[in-house]
Amino acid sequence: MTLAGHAARPARPDDAAAIAELMNVFERAFLEEPDTTSAADVSGWWSRLDLERDSLLLLEPAGGLVACATLYSRRADALELDACVHPERRGRGLGSALLDWAEAEAWRRGRPTLQTAGLAADAAARHLAESRGFAPVRHFYRMLTDLDAPPPAPVWPEGFAVSVFQPGEERVLHAALEEAFADHWGHEPRDLEHWQTTMFGQEWWDPSLAYLVRSGGEVVAAAVNAVRFGMGWIGSLGTRAAWRGRGLGRALLLIAFGELYRRGERRIGLAVDAGNETGATHLYESVGMRVAWQADVYEKRV
Repeated sequence: MTLAGHAARPARPDDAAAIAELMNVFERAFLEEPDTTSAADVSGWWSRLDLERDSLLLLEPAGGLVACATLYSRRADALELDACVHPERRGRGLGSALLDWAEAEAWRRGRPTLQTAGLAADAAARHLAESRGFAPVRHFYRMLTDLDAPPPAPVWPEGFAVSVFQPGEERVLHAALEEAFADHWGHEPRDLEHWQTTMFGQEWWDPSLAYLVRSGGEVVAAAVNAVRFGMGWIGSLGTRAAWRGRGLGRALLLIAFGELYRRGERRIGLAVDAGNETGATHLYESVGMRVAWQADVYEKRV
């Protein structure tokens, strides 16, 4: 199969390292403070995909990887395209070819909506998306902080207690975070089996960096953290609606900061919806985090 003058094929498990390197080259071309994606990260994102159906690689005649794309089906009515083109191979129709493939797949699968995302710093990607009828619908931030000293100790409101995740608490952790994110834009409920694959079964999963907050024996807030993307990582942090506004999110951040600092991690990062309804961006700024870069989500009807 050829596409845009290049060989095209689905991804294979042993392509993960090459795809991670392509993503890292791409981010370094546009960002002053890029993440570091590993082969394990890529394999983790693939954990519930059918690579034969849901992925496409574009390769030069000599076999070098120059573009990749993956389709995710998080919503029943939509497909999400994650695509990357080598920065030195831009302007050759590769991005358009990947969009052609994604739109054809959305049509074939009966998905009326196609979403994709691009770095705000990548003007060419924005122009391509808009020229193809995509419109921006949401913005996301990468926020970072660099710790040059141990962070302040967390302050827990009276009546609340925190504990480190213990084996057997998967179900309560899942339930607390699913409820905490239930009203967030784009959230699709995921059952415990899905979590077993996409979180508890991942190489980065570290139960000693997950926390549960209880009041009267009931789990009311939780956080899952890790060391990934070349830094300490705040993965999921949420408080159930009835217990918000009491400082639990800030305390969970600070306990994670302290433990990651103790382990030698000086840079801490996270991803956040810029339009988050709970004011998460302000919370993160209050503990010294800053916006490092922005990614924009685009959507169109196909």
